[in-house]
Amino acid sequence: MPDTSLTEAAKSPPSPTLWGESLRAWILLVVGVCAVSAQSASSLAFAVLMKPMTQAWGIDRTAFASAMSARMLLMVVAMSAAGLATDRFGARAVLATGAVVVGSCTVSLALIPSSGWFYPTMALIGPGQAAIGSVAASALVVRHFWARRGLAVGILNGGDNLLNATIPILTASILQQHGWRAALIVLGSAYLTLALIVWLLLHAEDGRDTQRFTLAATTSSTQFIPWRALILILLTYIGVYAFVTSVQLHLHAHLTDLGFTPTRASQILSTQLLVGTLGAPLIGALAGRWGTRPMLLATVVGLSVASVLLWNIQSDVAWFAWAVFYGLVNSGIVALLALLLTDLFGAARIGQWFGIAMMFCMGSTMLANIYSAGMFDRFGTYTLVWQSYTALLLLILWPVAALVRDPRDGSTRRSQTPAIPNS
Repeated sequence: MPDTSLTEAAKSPPSPTLWGESLRAWILLVVGVCAVSAQSASSLAFAVLMKPMTQAWGIDRTAFASAMSARMLLMVVAMSAAGLATDRFGARAVLATGAVVVGSCTVSLALIPSSGWFYPTMALIGPGQAAIGSVAASALVVRHFWARRGLAVGILNGGDNLLNATIPILTASILQQHGWRAALIVLGSAYLTLALIVWLLLHAEDGRDTQRFTLAATTSSTQFIPWRALILILLTYIGVYAFVTSVQLHLHAHLTDLGFTPTRASQILSTQLLVGTLGAPLIGALAGRWGTRPMLLATVVGLSVASVLLWNIQSDVAWFAWAVFYGLVNSGIVALLALLLTDLFGAARIGQWFGIAMMFCMGSTMLANIYSAGMFDRFGTYTLVWQSYTALLLLILWPVAALVRDPRDGSTRRSQTPAIPNS
């Protein structure tokens, strides 16, 4: 199939200066990790600040949650636009704009006297989070790495676990010493600082699809779209995101229902997040060596095993062992999606298609949260929830196996036609 990476591969790769890649590529990776971390940092901070904010404004938590849901909905809608904007204008413009929007709105939340402006401000944060996040950052990293692309994408999606583990702690510390408004001002200022860093370190063309928008002969209308493989990938990730979202949002409550203290339940959650910091680069590196699709199959099998264990284990030691196993398996999901789409469409088109894929993934996230909460409210237990996800994961082994068996629609190994990064 036509792929702009074939044209790029004919060029000579840049002279490596650090582990087979240019030093600048590694610097851009650090910026990308900060951007991906920033996408979820505000949600973690708002979780800590929800109680004092609702008390100060005299609103209930349902109203607060509704505003948060509206923000997420608008973020989902804006993700495909963020991918197209990255292809057209480059990662610097998209990431910096998103950081400015989120930072300005967060600071403004600290300054408003009542809840009247809370809802429209949160609505603006949604598209900003779509811009300052994994879509533009993944395009940036994929287009600048060549020999270590799998590892780099893994680091991109694992490094945010380490950074975001500090957000609740820092937010709670500022809240205790200076109040919730000061915490919001510090958080917003961090986003504005990130916007400045992005603007200074990135070039205008970084992460941009230079071929598509500079060569008149290359247009989206002439590029083949491997629909079969794309649909199989989307079906797989809709199911996977439904499961991992429910684990992230409901596991703490499930553990406390089993008799664990809130502190112990939080430690189990933190364990799987910290393990993911190492797991994502490992899975990315293995995908570069053994192939992206086989690694996706291994990951979905691992998630299926983890889902079975969720409704069968009880002891403290078993839960911590589960957290280590799940953290290793789950951490590479987003990295594999970026690599799968790069194999399918080439690095030149990753922004557009990653944005579209993330729309489906985040839509699944919202529906899964509603489903899991509704099932618990009806039956009073999460056991049926985990059992239903076990059945779902076993079902999606079919599209994954179909991807592995049929290499006609896109490469199953990243190393077949690697795209040389723009520099």
